[in-house]
Amino acid sequence: MQLLQSVARVAAILGLARRQFDADSSVYEDPETGLTFSSYTSDRGIIYRIAIPDYIPEPKVYDTVLQIVAPTDVGWAGWAWGGHMTYNPLAVAWANGTNNVVLSSRIAYGYFSPPENPDAHYTVLKTGTHINATHFQVTAKCTGCSRWGDDDMGYTELDPAYDTTMAYAYSNTPVDTPGDETSTFSIHDSLGHPIYDLAAAKNADFAAKVANL
Repeated sequence: MQLLQSVARVAAILGLARRQFDADSSVYEDPETGLTFSSYTSDRGIIYRIAIPDYIPEPKVYDTVLQIVAPTDVGWAGWAWGGHMTYNPLAVAWANGTNNVVLSSRIAYGYFSPPENPDAHYTVLKTGTHINATHFQVTAKCTGCSRWGDDDMGYTELDPAYDTTMAYAYSNTPVDTPGDETSTFSIHDSLGHPIYDLAAAKNADFAAKVANL
């Protein structure tokens, strides 16, 4: 019995070390919003950050916050909560001129410009969303990005007990109609699949903090 307990403790320690080693994200304490994010910077210098509540219900239906910071010469910056392009909540952000940032909720059913996603709703937060001469930043609460699927195909959930593979993509080509949230856009120039430590993105009093933004 003692041997089994010792093995379990060693396995837990090794598992924790592997988790810390495997995660590509780092912790970011945002002075503007007061939220703690798990953050990753792509090869293009685009930053993708995630914040979640500290209490995760069962089933895992909870609001999340996505923050994207990108150079203004990026045509669009995309995000996939499921770690791949198809059949999961997507977000696509771009600068509309010099004073507005657009965030569009999409879902892809194939490798073409994805349509709107009626099941994932983004609320752009005034605090944490802005644009200047060099970068645009958008911070948004998502309702419908922690769990998706259906009874026939099953459900996928974001579980902070495990490291999670996300996905990003970007294009240097502007979207076709920058002032239209439903605009079509060209194929990405690059993509990546960073691993996030979602446990590090937990926030106490998450709902109250987000409501004040």
